[in-house]
Amino acid sequence: MEKKQPFRALSKICLNNWHYIDRKILTFSQGINFFTGHSGSGKSTVIDALQIVLYANTDGRAFFNKAAADDSDRSLIEYLRGMVNIGENNEFQYLRNKNFSSTIVLEFEQTDTKEKQCVGVVFDVDTATNEVGRLFFWHTGGLLENHYRADRRCLTTAEIREYLQRSFSPDEYYCGPSNERFRRQLYDIYLGGLDMEKFPRLFKRAIPFRMNIKLEDFVKEYICMEQDIHIEDLQESVMQYGRLRSRIEETIAEVHCLQEIREKYEAYEKNCADVEACDYQIRQLEILQLRGKAQELSDRISTGKEELIRLTDMKTSLEERQENLRKEYEGVLLRIADSGYSALEKELSSVNEVLERLQGSRARWQQTAGGLAMWKQKDVVSSRTLQDIESFESGNIDDKALGRLKDSLASVREGLEEELKDTEAGLREIKREEKGTREELRDLKLGKKAYPRELEEARYELRNRLQEKCGKIVRVQILADMLDVRSDTWHNAVEGYLGNNKLLLVVEPGYVKDALEIYRDMDRKYYRTAVLDTEKVLEYSRQKGEAREGSLAEEVTSAEPCVKAYIDFLLGNVIKCGSAEELRQQKIGITADCILYQGFRMQHINPDNYTRRAYIGETSMRQRIRRLEKRSQELQERRLPLQAEKEELQETLRIEWLSRPEDEYRQWKEDILEIDIKEKRKQNILKEMEKLQSGALSAWEEKKKSLLSKQEEVTDSLQKLQENLWKIQNDGDRLKRAAIEVNEELALKEKEVIRNEKHEKEFKKFLEERRISNYEYLKSQRINARSSLENARNISFSGLVEARTAYLKTYPNRSFSATLTDNAPYDRLLSSLQCDELEEYRSAAKEQAQTAVEHFKEDFVYKIRSAIREAYQRRDELNRIISRLDFGKDKYQFVITKNKGPDGRYYKMFMDDSLSIHPSQLSENMENQLDLFTMEHEEEYGDMMNELISIFIPPENATREELEEARKNMEKYADYRTYLSFDMQQIVHGEKEMRIGLSRMIKKNSGGEGQNPLYIALLASFAQIYRINTPSRIRRTPTIRLVVLDEAFSKMDAEKVASCISLIRGLGFQAIISATNDKIQNYLENVDKTFVYANPNKRHISIQEFERTEYDQLRGDD
Repeated sequence: MEKKQPFRALSKICLNNWHYIDRKILTFSQGINFFTGHSGSGKSTVIDALQIVLYANTDGRAFFNKAAADDSDRSLIEYLRGMVNIGENNEFQYLRNKNFSSTIVLEFEQTDTKEKQCVGVVFDVDTATNEVGRLFFWHTGGLLENHYRADRRCLTTAEIREYLQRSFSPDEYYCGPSNERFRRQLYDIYLGGLDMEKFPRLFKRAIPFRMNIKLEDFVKEYICMEQDIHIEDLQESVMQYGRLRSRIEETIAEVHCLQEIREKYEAYEKNCADVEACDYQIRQLEILQLRGKAQELSDRISTGKEELIRLTDMKTSLEERQENLRKEYEGVLLRIADSGYSALEKELSSVNEVLERLQGSRARWQQTAGGLAMWKQKDVVSSRTLQDIESFESGNIDDKALGRLKDSLASVREGLEEELKDTEAGLREIKREEKGTREELRDLKLGKKAYPRELEEARYELRNRLQEKCGKIVRVQILADMLDVRSDTWHNAVEGYLGNNKLLLVVEPGYVKDALEIYRDMDRKYYRTAVLDTEKVLEYSRQKGEAREGSLAEEVTSAEPCVKAYIDFLLGNVIKCGSAEELRQQKIGITADCILYQGFRMQHINPDNYTRRAYIGETSMRQRIRRLEKRSQELQERRLPLQAEKEELQETLRIEWLSRPEDEYRQWKEDILEIDIKEKRKQNILKEMEKLQSGALSAWEEKKKSLLSKQEEVTDSLQKLQENLWKIQNDGDRLKRAAIEVNEELALKEKEVIRNEKHEKEFKKFLEERRISNYEYLKSQRINARSSLENARNISFSGLVEARTAYLKTYPNRSFSATLTDNAPYDRLLSSLQCDELEEYRSAAKEQAQTAVEHFKEDFVYKIRSAIREAYQRRDELNRIISRLDFGKDKYQFVITKNKGPDGRYYKMFMDDSLSIHPSQLSENMENQLDLFTMEHEEEYGDMMNELISIFIPPENATREELEEARKNMEKYADYRTYLSFDMQQIVHGEKEMRIGLSRMIKKNSGGEGQNPLYIALLASFAQIYRINTPSRIRRTPTIRLVVLDEAFSKMDAEKVASCISLIRGLGFQAIISATNDKIQNYLENVDKTFVYANPNKRHISIQEFERTEYDQLRGDD
């Protein structure tokens, strides 16, 4: 093994603003470098920075922190900004919150020439949007002297570009944002010519390498990695076939749906025809019914005309008779008038009218006299007035006495009305106070204090506006509700002295600034309400201390410190006293009976403050309830007499008081005196009339009565006859109008009906079967039948709409209406799908299946064969590398054979010698040339090929699940490793050579005993990638030889660790090995440089570097 060949060693890493590292340069040994520290100390932070540059990949999701013990899932922006934690509202918090730039630079030094070059990336970060700009770069020489910084900050992408352009010639640097272009140059030039696919894949997988893996899986993962067989044509052919099969299924399913819709439409169409036939019969029955009605009206009109002629003749005859009776009656009246009897009748009628009026006046006088008599029962009028009332009752009152009585009663009434007003006013006041007392009592008994309404309104508004501003409910309390008094003795004194201060609104100190700001903007009507500054009063309390001993504040308790502080401030200097002398000895003093001494003056406190406006504690409520109950009783006792007095006054005011004008009463009196005169005249008239009647006049009177009776009979007959005439005329007019309407309706109905021979035949058959002419009855039968027919039509239409709706949900690209009453678009689509598309899809699917078979034969088999042969070549190359390693008597080698499982039976089909010629190698001029598959190969493996093709290509009626299974099978069988088995063998040399398969042994071993062979395999792969096995006589461009292993030797003891590190060193690799500090002693003797990481506060990573000569410090620390 050529270990002394030159290579490009990682010499330094420069990190600026990377995770918890603000500024750091690490210097590496060309041998074995050891990263150690607690879990989460930052080892993976540096390894991830290294990977970003080596892969030219800033995404990082595929490799960031993959082997770290804290198993976190970081992103690029979290590394750049230094995420420290997540806040209460799931908001990220970062170390870097202003726009900045970050730099990662790797310095490489060639071991023989000491030439240096640097590759790196710079990021610009916008912290407002977390948008990141980047610039990859390369330049000759070592790290820049300014370490890519200026003025205590990191250079931006623009500044780096400008610096490189200014400091280097065009062939000494490169910069650009494209990771693809930079990656090609990185692998082709800067790192010495590495495979762009194999190097990053192996390097990335090696870092988090663990031993909990089967040997065969290890070989697949790290040695014989997956290859892109590029079977796109085959995949496309198979998937296209699957799509066509799926399309055929979808088309068939759609055809079934459309056929179901057609069947439902046909049922709906039949129901519509039934309803239409029924409607036709109903319309024809209506026409027949109208024709009969028109004939009936015509007959009645003719009958009415005949009757009208007959009655008109009768009327003429009766009018002639009426005229004759009138003339005869007038003659009799003349005879009677000549006798004087008529004049007496008229006078008697006039006297009766006068008497009726006079008797009305007497009745009104008597009623008024009865009303006035009630004043005798009331002790409110004078004796003179009572005498005048008696004169009125007897009817002997003169005009002077009448006027005096009227004035006297008006005066008495006026006084009573004033007294009633006063009584009602007193009652209203008492009732108002009673209502307020009852309401306050009710609230107090329910535990609710009767605070002033404006205080409650202010409290409500303040609470609502605080909730809007703060986004949560903030309690607004009244100071009195937060207080209690220790002793009932001093309760009144506390209530009285506090006065309106106990009605202060109280808010928690944390919200008081907002509360005061809101109160300032509230309506000025709340000027009596105030807000306590709880924040300031607490500050004052902390500065001034507690209340004085013996002060009134000692009697008040509160659970809230801010409230207690305010009470100490207000009452802390008010001293409790027992006498006037004690009061005079204090600056401010108060007694239990509410006498206050302040400002050199003594006064009683307003009792309302500790009675009507007492609000503190349960005692105040109980006292207030007792006072209110007592007051309620007092008000009731006052109200009852006043109520009785009011009712008495109202009753008195309803007594007669001569409210009419005096002339009206005088007229009544005169009318009463005239009654006797008129009665005498009436009797004389009756006597005179009786004398006349006893003579010849009586015969004429009888004649007059007879004629009058006959006249009345004729008049009645004429009236009835005229009414009949009017009725017949009106009926005739009405019948004519009805006939016109019926004929118009009949004409309209006949015009509306469209003749239908089929419906007409059915209608005639219907009439013949019924054999009745009651068209109304027949129509009602058909109307009833139509209801059920219409119901059947609606049900069939609903079923049609449901089927169409389900179809349109399944096929949303069909822009049909679900509620169409015809089925034309659905029928056209069904015809199109059945005739055209379905056959087209079937033909295309058949052709596509044939294309897939051809691709399988001509492309897939050969590529699998090539990949297997390449795997054998890689095996041989790795075995040559391993064979040069010194393991004492033992040797190791890779073993790749045909898969021993069921899939191995395809192996020979791919590897048969008859496939040694690829079609591309055949000359077009060769006679009788064959394609890739010779007749011999076709004959031997035809069935097997068809079997594999059948796995790839689903059957004609494949379901979606079968299509998905075909896709997965394609992925499986397109992987050449499916047909191979992988193992390693240990070759033990002795008297007899032994070959031991390691797959079982590694599986059984624990504690690191079986790890050496896997590390041998892994390192051999790196040796192949870095071309370490190239003979020295072959000149090649030096590459890097870096291997990074994170927690690689976690289960090994010191001896095994030493063995593995020795192997790394022996192969000539530069290595970075990472492990937690509890394993440090297993490594120190075998590594060249140690880096100790620490991150105690999770905000800053510190890294200390120790050369081998300084390891004693580490042993002492441990």
